[in-house]
Amino acid sequence: MNSLFKNNFEEVKPLAVRLRPTTFEEFIGQEKLLGKHGILKKLIENQSLSNCIFYGPPGCGKTTLGEIISKNINSNFETLNATTATLEDLRAVVERAKQNIEFYGKKTILFLDEIHRFNKKQQDALLSYCENGVVILIGATTENPYYTLNNALLSRVMIFEFKSLSREDIHLILQNAVKKIGIKELPYEILECIKDISQGDSRIALNYLELYQNSCMTLDDNDILQIFRERKASYHKNEDKYNLISAMIKSIRGSDPNSAIYWLGRLLSGGEDPRYIARRIVISASEDIGMANPEAMLIANSAMEASEKIGMPEIRIILAQAVIYLAISTKSNSSYVAINKALEDIEKGDLETVPLHISNSAVGYKYPHDYQDNFIKQKYSAIKREYYIPGDNRNERMISEKLKKLWGMK
Repeated sequence: MNSLFKNNFEEVKPLAVRLRPTTFEEFIGQEKLLGKHGILKKLIENQSLSNCIFYGPPGCGKTTLGEIISKNINSNFETLNATTATLEDLRAVVERAKQNIEFYGKKTILFLDEIHRFNKKQQDALLSYCENGVVILIGATTENPYYTLNNALLSRVMIFEFKSLSREDIHLILQNAVKKIGIKELPYEILECIKDISQGDSRIALNYLELYQNSCMTLDDNDILQIFRERKASYHKNEDKYNLISAMIKSIRGSDPNSAIYWLGRLLSGGEDPRYIARRIVISASEDIGMANPEAMLIANSAMEASEKIGMPEIRIILAQAVIYLAISTKSNSSYVAINKALEDIEKGDLETVPLHISNSAVGYKYPHDYQDNFIKQKYSAIKREYYIPGDNRNERMISEKLKKLWGMK
């Protein structure tokens, strides 16, 4: 039975919710994934979607696509938000999924928004349900899943990266919305200002369009434009999150502490999570400094641990110290290059069997600590490989000399 108040509830929903696309034809953006030849679209249309993660910035269409999937795939569809869902909620979904399999022979897709908010225990529980096929998981997250999800879960999902919407995408979304809500004409200056503020986030764009709609009856366009321009000047968290963090890391890599601190300041003043910044600093300590100065990892890791216990504004000082230390440190990407080379060979089929003398049985293994200087020359792989090439810096020059002495390496 339809509620007398159903239309009232619909009316109070934000414009971004009311105008959410319900079909692939209405969906704008993510052409690589959902265009005519998009791989994700093919999986959905062929009813062959498996466990996956939608990863990308806010307002790029992850949740919208989840709703479109619910209408286009022949499966039971359940939704949870990890910010409020409990293990009990998850178990309830699983019980319904089992019943759907038993009674109707239908699979269940679980769309889990903000999946990065699940803790380790919740992720482990989710993993067990995905493994046994009770549910097909679609997780949505704005945070890099390689840092926020455990490895066991990552190994069982496909990851699809969504991009921020382009200005052209936002323009088209706004034009379509203007027609649907009955605004005769959106002034050019207002349109451009909303596109600037949104920075690729369709939800923000539609929210500001709704603000304009609600305000244009009492304020003239110049007053509204002034308000929007003030907001544009102050807003920059979602706008540049990935560009800003990239600028900070590249400044560290380029040994420019002043620029690195500026970009750190931009991130913090925009409201970025200090824990996210700290994780990226740790990666930089290994990727860009590595063996040239192993202490950089200690400094960076200490900053990351501090970010879990200390919030703003005090954490800014600790992050600034780590950023400056990394920026002025000697640089080397030898560890980064080494592991990439090894993985490349492995992907090409270099799958050597472990030599017997260093296998678990250790037949014929020579224990280095029984020999002078804790070293004895013996083979640790059948094929001679050279992945780690020491950089030209003081620390790695000493490492290079040691390797020459021990192994005769160039």
